[in-house]
Amino acid sequence: MKRLVPFWVFPIGVIFAVATVWLRLSIVKTTYEINQVERMISNAKQERERASLKLAGLKSPRRLELLSKTQFRLNQPRTDQVIYFK
Repeated sequence: MKRLVPFWVFPIGVIFAVATVWLRLSIVKTTYEINQVERMISNAKQERERASLKLAGLKSPRRLELLSKTQFRLNQPRTDQVIYFK
């Protein structure tokens, strides 16, 4: 009756404690990586949206008309300059 707990219980307990701490640290690391990737995805979506808005502005008919008149000195074509294809 001297021994209430067998000797092998302590090493097993230590092994379980170390495994629990290791798993918890692994979960924290994985969660951090997931959050970092989600942040990168969010930044990429915002950048894509900004690029899309910039492209829409560059393709704007008003901008193209102003550019053609000021930079390239183009005017509206005369009726004799228009060619229609059948």
